[in-house]
Order: sequence, then structure tokens, then C-alpha cells
Amino acid sequence: MSLHKTLSSVGSGQTAFVIAIDADNKAKIRLESMGIIPGIEVDVLNNASGPLIVSVGEGRIMVERRVAKRVLVA
Repeated sequence: MSLHKTLSSVGSGQTAFVIAIDADNKAKIRLESMGIIPGIEVDVLNNASGPLIVSVGEGRIMVERRVAKRVLVA
């Protein structure tokens, strides 16, 4: 049984550790530019509907749900 799940499955108010990004190169580059890279911790601020709102470091960003499904977290 794997402990990995996707960023889209993390509930509001929870913290996740990015393990890997399983997306095409364009999405990977976009996520990197927002600071979402393997080894970083992200706080999910809102995962109610629409895009996720996450906190990475001092910044808050929106991540499209389809992209969040490609970010593997623990």
C-alpha cells in the first residue's frame, strides 16, 4: 500500500510534502515557477471547489485541480 496521494486529495487546513510531479513538461515548468517542487512542503488553504489555494513559503497560489491531480504528496 502506497502512502502517496495527490495534492487534489489533501483537505483544507492540511500540510503535504511534495514527492514528485507526474505531468508534462509545460505543467512541471509552471509548477516550478510557483515554487511547487519535490521536497517542498505546501499548506492547503482551500480545497472546497474550483482551483486549490495553497501556501508555499510566504506566497499563496492557485493550482488548477487537473494539475493538482498530477502532484504526488505524502
